[in-house]
Amino acid sequence: MKPIHVALLLLLTAPFVVSSLDAQEDLGVDSAIAMGQPNGTPLEGFELEQRTEELSSLMRCPVCQGLSIADSPTLLAQAMKSEVRQFLAAGYTEAQIFDYFEQSYGEFVRLEPKARGFNLVVWIAPVAALLLGLALIVHRLRSSKKEATPIEETTPVDDLGSYRQRVKKEVGS
Repeated sequence: MKPIHVALLLLLTAPFVVSSLDAQEDLGVDSAIAMGQPNGTPLEGFELEQRTEELSSLMRCPVCQGLSIADSPTLLAQAMKSEVRQFLAAGYTEAQIFDYFEQSYGEFVRLEPKARGFNLVVWIAPVAALLLGLALIVHRLRSSKKEATPIEETTPVDDLGSYRQRVKKEVGS
């Protein structure tokens, strides 16, 4: 392609690029390209802050690893939370935001893993263990009831008579 064609192409597409970047304010060119156009409605005010806290509490801090970015005091977590706020203000959906952070940090950034593939074990194992434990308890209770044999009723006189005979035999009288 000739340089004049490239320059002409850039001039023709520039207004579209500028208008899409204006809608996304401070997000930066890299994140705007990676995420595409917002699929949701832009948020502001109390709703923006509330959704920012909700999403931030679902993402793991890459530095602390045991805390969400909402709870972590690190600079990276604060920057990530700020990005979440900017994305929500620009109108990006929760799925788009998670996809963006997963591209950078992998699925590890989610505090709750997706319920698919090997991650299903994380979701199913506790329920299966609980059901297995309940089944074992029920089985034990039922078997203990079946194993219990009724006590043979003996008259006290019979017990006393056999006891007396045994005592006489041991004493030797």
